[in-house]
Amino acid sequence: MLSQAEIKHINALKIKKYRKKYTQFIAEGDKIIKELIEEGLEVVHIYSINESIQHPRNKQISEQQLAKITALQHQHNSLAIFQLPNYSLNIKNNEWILMLDDIQDPGNMGTIIRTCDWFGIKKIICSDGCVDAWNPKVVQASMASIGRVQIFEENIDEIISKHKLPIYGAVLDGKNYREQDYKNCGFILIGNEGHGIRPTLQEKITFPITIPRIGKAESLNAAIATALILDKL
Repeated sequence: MLSQAEIKHINALKIKKYRKKYTQFIAEGDKIIKELIEEGLEVVHIYSINESIQHPRNKQISEQQLAKITALQHQHNSLAIFQLPNYSLNIKNNEWILMLDDIQDPGNMGTIIRTCDWFGIKKIICSDGCVDAWNPKVVQASMASIGRVQIFEENIDEIISKHKLPIYGAVLDGKNYREQDYKNCGFILIGNEGHGIRPTLQEKITFPITIPRIGKAESLNAAIATALILDKL
C-alpha cells in the first residue's frame, strides 16, 4: 500500500522546486528505470504493479495506486524515484558541448538529450529559461539517455565569457551548415522554438550557421536542427 505521505511526496516531485528541494526526480516504465539503474543512478524507491524489476527497494502496488502518482498521460507498470546526479561542470578545450537557449517543449528537450547520447555529446548546458531536464516528460522522452548525458543549468552568457571556444549558432541567416568548416571542439548553440537565439547571445556567435530552407515553413524543430548539425559534426 502507498501511504498518503508517499503519494504527496511523489506528486511534489512533478514540480521543479520540489525536485530541487529534495534533489530527486521520477522516471516511469520498466525499461527506462532498468537503464537508469544500469547507468549507476541512485534509486530511492521503486513502485511497481509487477515483479519485472528485481530490486530490494521495489514495492508492489496496485494499478489504482500507481494511477495516483503517475505523471504521464499513459500509465506504465512502474515508477521510480532517483537521486538527482550531482555533476561538476568541467569544460575541456577538446570537446563539443551543446548549449540550449530557452528550449520550452519537454518533448523537444528529451529528444535533444537522446540525440546527444546517439552522437556522443556528453554535456548539455541549459539556460535558466529552459524546461527542466528532470521534468518527468523530459525524462520519458529521453528514453534513459538522461542517465548518460550530463545536464547543467547555467548562465550561458557567463559560460561563453569564461571559455574562449568557438560558438556555432543555429540562425536563419548564417552560412550553410554543410559548407561550414568546423574546428575539433566548441559550443553548438540552439535557440528557442519560436524566437530562436536571443539577440544578446547572437552577438557572441563566432560562426552563424543555418540549415537551408527550401519550402515555406517558418522554422525548423529545435530537436531536428540539433540532429542535423550533430550529424554533420
